Amino acid sequence: MAELTPSGGHPRPLPVILLHSAGRTPQMWQDQVEAIGSTTQLVAPWLAGLRPGRPAELSLAASAAEVISTMDRYGFERARLVGHQFGAMVALEVAATEPDMVAGLVLSGAALTPSRAGLAIQRTLIRLMPKSALAGTGASKADLLRALDVMASTNLGERLDRITAPVLVVAGASDQTKAAGRQLAEALARGECVELPGVGANPNVEAPAEYNRLLLDFLTRP
Repeated sequence: MAELTPSGGHPRPLPVILLHSAGRTPQMWQDQVEAIGSTTQLVAPWLAGLRPGRPAELSLAASAAEVISTMDRYGFERARLVGHQFGAMVALEVAATEPDMVAGLVLSGAALTPSRAGLAIQRTLIRLMPKSALAGTGASKADLLRALDVMASTNLGERLDRITAPVLVVAGASDQTKAAGRQLAEALARGECVELPGVGANPNVEAPAEYNRLLLDFLTRP
């Protein structure tokens, strides 16, 4: 687990937990760590089942349980969760399981019910991905496909009413699966979706300045 609070910072009452996607490490959030500043406590845990060298069950339930355990270890009664793709689905699972522990969600790459077309696109992209794209992550294409299968089998529809916190969905306008983000935001009681022009499937990495502006605005809301 990586605690990414910048040195000299003072933790806020409501910390932020950053949840990475499959095929990436917690360090994918470094731009956000630098942007959020020194007054917020940030934690970026490895998600259960995705940490190199530590074989474990890969499921939303197991990863959500690990996030909740992380909050307990740090003494966080409530937190805001920021997640991308698999991490975003884990954030939703935490919010549906323990709604009182989640004060807000910022999500990208999540879906209420992934479409067959969207899944086919993501599978193709994974298979065409060069091995160099996964260098240093400890993940393989098989790991990414396994995570995609977990996401594909998820249906949060019956439990969405348990998610009462505000939710910001950030989508890239060039992302071929952006419609799923809009659908998710519309299905949530307090959801909103913002599309970033000229951005693809990884908004926090492709357009960190624009993403960070949205993130900071969300985190400073009452």
